[in-house]
Amino acid sequence: MKEKKENSPTETFFPDLSDERELTSLLSYELRTPLTSIRGVLGLLLSGEFGSLSETGQHLLKIAMHNTDRLMRLAEAIEHEIDPPASILSTEEIERFQLETDLLLAWEHQEFELFYQPLVSLEDGATIGFEALVRWQHPTRGCISPAVFIPCAEKIGSIDQLGLWVLHQACSQLKVWQEQFPQKPPLTVSVNVSSVQLSQSDLPDRIREICKDTGIAPGSLRLEITESSSIENSERAMTSLEQLKAMGIQLYLDDFGTGYSSLSRLQDLRVDVLKIDRSFVSQKKWEVIWSIILLAESLGLEVIAEGVETTDDLEKLRLLGCKRVQGFLFSEPINAQEATDWIGTPFAH
Repeated sequence: MKEKKENSPTETFFPDLSDERELTSLLSYELRTPLTSIRGVLGLLLSGEFGSLSETGQHLLKIAMHNTDRLMRLAEAIEHEIDPPASILSTEEIERFQLETDLLLAWEHQEFELFYQPLVSLEDGATIGFEALVRWQHPTRGCISPAVFIPCAEKIGSIDQLGLWVLHQACSQLKVWQEQFPQKPPLTVSVNVSSVQLSQSDLPDRIREICKDTGIAPGSLRLEITESSSIENSERAMTSLEQLKAMGIQLYLDDFGTGYSSLSRLQDLRVDVLKIDRSFVSQKKWEVIWSIILLAESLGLEVIAEGVETTDDLEKLRLLGCKRVQGFLFSEPINAQEATDWIGTPFAH
């Protein structure tokens, strides 16, 4: 029989790390104790004990509490030697959390860049403007689609910052082009605006400041909205849209025909242009496109057809009376220098 050995003061204070059970207990304790304290502080913050938080702050705080709860469940799984719930350590969640972290760092590392897709007039083949599209060049994952990182930016509360950056960059570039290529009417730029941005009551003031700072006339700026984005926070959104219209900014309704579109809704939104969704062009739904063009004409609106990729598509749209188009037949989204080279070269039509 092994002789029992008296514990030294050090051995009494520190558990035997060679014992697997004691090590597991220690890991659980060391993880659970600070998490409990963190959870309590987060709760006090959320309750307003330390002062009020902005909407963004509250949103980020809820994310922190949710993730703390996940780690608490992990600590419990370690303590009881059971398999942790898949939701704690799923590959998808780990990748999403990593993406959120990388997105916050992207500002510091200047990983965002604007690309521009030309808007072409079918009347003379000239470029009359550009749609500004943000791209994220990740250092290891390459170019990440906006369809991936825009929802992520909305979730972590950085979409407002990103949206304002895009607006400022696009307006600054437009000013350079207008000085370099004076034409009548002047070149324009369109920028997509999210539902989160539309819900911000100070959006019109911020855009007014951006126009003043970059030196462009508000009438050269177009804002692209979706019908669903205007429905969310509808009252705030409508107020913002009215103020933007009063500044002379034109409103484009993007992806028209794919959402909740109705005649009464169009009249409420007071948009200037309907953008025919690319899916209608790619699927050759010419009757639908013809109906949209007729509707636009009856309301005094203009139309832009997206997703034009073949000369057959182009000729069909021309016959239907569409006067402005964009798509890969002309150019994919290109960087600022390539867009500069593109201006002044009419499309052969």
